[in-house]
Amino acid sequence: MKKPLKNIIQLIESFALETVMLDPEDIPALGNTLKSLESIETLAKKLGEGSLISLTLGLRGYLEKVILREASDLSPFESGVSELQGLCRDLANDKKPDKDISPLLKSLGYSIQGSGSKVHGSEVSETADATDERSQGGGEKGTPDKLSDEDKEIIADFVTESLDNLGTIEVKLMDLEQDPSDVETINAIFRPFHTVKGVSGFLNFTNINKLAHMSENLLDKARNGELSIDGEVVDVILESVDMLKGMIESVRASLDTGTPLEGEIDTEQIIIKIENLLTKVEGGYDKPLGEILIEKGAVSESDLEEALDIQKEQDGKKIGEVLVEQKKVETKKLVSALREQKRFGRQATLHVKVDTDKLDNVVDMVGELAIAQSMLRQNELVLASRDRKLDQTVNQLNQLTSGLQKTAMSLRMVPIKSSFQKMLRLVRDLAKKAGKEVQLIMSGEDTEIDRNMVEEIYEPIVHMIRNSIDHGLELPEKRETANKPRQGTIYLKAYHKGGDIVIEIEDDGRGLNREKILEKAISSGLIKEGEKLTDGEINNLIFHPGLSTAEKITDISGRGVGMDVVKSRIVEKLRGRVDVQSIEGKGTTVFIRLPLTLAIIDGMIVKVGVERYVIPTLTIQESFRPDKNECHTVKGEGEVIMFRDHLVPLIRLNRLFGLNGNSFSSGIVSPAWEKLVVVVENQEKRRCLLVDELLGQDEIVIKSLGGELKHTKGIAGAAIMGDGTVGLILDISGVFNMFSEGL
Repeated sequence: MKKPLKNIIQLIESFALETVMLDPEDIPALGNTLKSLESIETLAKKLGEGSLISLTLGLRGYLEKVILREASDLSPFESGVSELQGLCRDLANDKKPDKDISPLLKSLGYSIQGSGSKVHGSEVSETADATDERSQGGGEKGTPDKLSDEDKEIIADFVTESLDNLGTIEVKLMDLEQDPSDVETINAIFRPFHTVKGVSGFLNFTNINKLAHMSENLLDKARNGELSIDGEVVDVILESVDMLKGMIESVRASLDTGTPLEGEIDTEQIIIKIENLLTKVEGGYDKPLGEILIEKGAVSESDLEEALDIQKEQDGKKIGEVLVEQKKVETKKLVSALREQKRFGRQATLHVKVDTDKLDNVVDMVGELAIAQSMLRQNELVLASRDRKLDQTVNQLNQLTSGLQKTAMSLRMVPIKSSFQKMLRLVRDLAKKAGKEVQLIMSGEDTEIDRNMVEEIYEPIVHMIRNSIDHGLELPEKRETANKPRQGTIYLKAYHKGGDIVIEIEDDGRGLNREKILEKAISSGLIKEGEKLTDGEINNLIFHPGLSTAEKITDISGRGVGMDVVKSRIVEKLRGRVDVQSIEGKGTTVFIRLPLTLAIIDGMIVKVGVERYVIPTLTIQESFRPDKNECHTVKGEGEVIMFRDHLVPLIRLNRLFGLNGNSFSSGIVSPAWEKLVVVVENQEKRRCLLVDELLGQDEIVIKSLGGELKHTKGIAGAAIMGDGTVGLILDISGVFNMFSEGL
C-alpha cells in the first residue's frame, strides 16, 4: 500500500464518523473537518488519482460554503464522504474503480473539468488484474499473501484500536441494559462499531466488516427509535462483540506470518439472529418526520398531506425531499428536524494520547525537582540567610514545585470507572451461570486512581465479586424463605477518605460463617485449637491460601485461591490494606484502602538512633510517650505497652534492624518510657514501634532500592531527605513478620 494512501485512510478513519454528526452551526467542528480535508487533498495530489482529488476538492468547497452560511444542508457532504471512503477502500484493495461521480460532484457545486469526474484506476489499473488473481488464489477472503511493513503497521494499529473500541462497547451495553432509553449510551455504542466496520473494510477483512456492519444496523434502528433495547438485543450484541474479538485476535496472532487471517469463526448464526431482530422492526420512527415538522411550525398539516400524496406517486422518494422540492419547507428547518429525529449525541471531549513511558519520565523528573527543592530549602546557607529577597524566591520556588508536582501526579490519575464498569458484564454472566438474580449498584466511578493501580486492582475486585455471587448471595428461593428480595444486590463503591481511596464491595447475602471458618483454619493448621480470636481476626483468615469453606468446587470459585491474591496485591504491591466486616444472615462488606498514588507516599518521618525511617501514615493509629506503669514485660523477655485497655507487643526497631551494633537478641538498652511509641496496625493486628524522635509528617517521593536490596525484609523503598541523606520506608507487614519470626 502506498504511503500517501495509507495516510489518507488514517485521516478518513479519524473524521468520517464525525461528519455524520456535524452541525452546520458548529463552526469550530467544521473548521477541524476542513483542515483534515486540506491534508487529504495534499496527499491525494501526491497519489496522483484524479477522481480522488476532484472529490476532495468538491467536499472542501462545499464545506467552505457551509461555514460561510451559503449552504446549510450537509447531506451532499455526507454522501461525498461515504463515496470517498469507498474510493479509498477500492484503491487499498487494488481494485479498479469504475463509477461516475459527476452527479455527486454536481450536488457539491464542484465544476467538472475533463474526465476527472470518472473514477478510474490510474496507477492502480495496471496491477489490478494481477492483484485480483492473487487475492482469490491465496490468503483468506481476499487478504493478500504478502504484506509490506507499512501494511503490517496499519493492521497492528487496527487490531489495537478495535479491541479498545470493543471493550468500550461491552461497558456501555451494561449501562444500556439498565436504561434502554439512554440515547447518549446508544450513540456511544454505535460509534465504535462504525469505526471497526470502516477500517476493516479498508483492510479487506470481510467477515469482520460484515458482522460489524450488521451490528451497526441494529444499533442504528435503536437510536432512531425503531427498535427497543431489551435483554435479547443486548445478548445478541454481546455475542457479536465476542465474535469480533475472536476474529481480531486471530488477525493479531497471524500477523507475523505475513498473511493476517480472520480465523475459522462461523458468523452465520449470529448474523441470522441480527437479521431476525431487524425483520421484527416495523418501519417508521417513533416520531415521524412530518410530525416533528408540524410541531416546529415548519409545515402545515395540509402541506404535509399533499406531500404524502406526492410521495405515494413517486415511489422511493423521502418525504423530506418532496417537501423541499415543493418548497413547503426550508432546507435548514428540515435538517434541524432530521437531527432531532435521529437524536445524535454531541462530539466527545478530545484527548491527546501520550506515551506512558514519557509520562512516567515527566513524573520522575518532577519528583527529582521536588527533592532538589527540599534540599535547597534546608541548606544551611539558606537557613542562615537574612536576605528577604532570597526567602521570597525560595518560597516562590517551593509553591511552583508543589503545584508542578501535583499537576504531574494528576496526569497519572484516571477514573476508576473503567475497572468498575467491566464488572457489570461479569455480574451479569456469573449470575446467569449460578442461577441467581443479581443487580450491581455502583457509585463513585469518577474517583481517580493512579493508572498503574488500575490493572492491579482489577483482579482483586473480580475475586471479591465472584465470591459475593457464589458464596455470599443465596438462590432466589432461599432468599424469599429468609424474607429477602429474590434479587440479590452487590454494591460497588469508591470514595476518598483521609487522603486515601476506599473501595467497598458489599453484598446482602448470607454473610461469613465464622464457626465454619474456625473449623477449617484449625483443621488446616493455621491456628491452634482453643486459640481466642476476635471477629475481625476470624474474618481475615479467609485471606490465607487454600482456606475455603465452599461445600463444592464450581467454575466460579471455591478452590481456595483468589483471596490470598487479593491480600498480596493490595497489601504488598499497592501498599494498601483490606478489612472485612460481616453479619451472618445480613451480608459481607470488604473495604480496600489504597494510597492515591504509587509514586508518592504520605508518611511520618521518625528517628531511630542515627537513622531515619518513614512509617506510612495509612498504618498509624496513634503516637505517644508511654508512662512507666503502661510498660510491661512478659516472662521477663517480650515487652508490651498498655494501649486503650489492651496489651500491645512492643517492637524495638533498633534491635530489629541491628542498629548501633545491637542485634535482635541483645539486651534492652533503655526503658521504653524514655522514648516514643508509634502504634501501627496491619490485618487487625497492632504493634507498638519504639522510636527516639518524631521528625514530622511529609509527602515522600518513593525510590526503589533496586538490585539485591530490592527484597530487603521490612523495607518497602527509600526516600531522599531534605539534607540529601537516604531514609528507608518501612513495610509494616514485613516488620510484623520479622518480629514474629524473631520471637
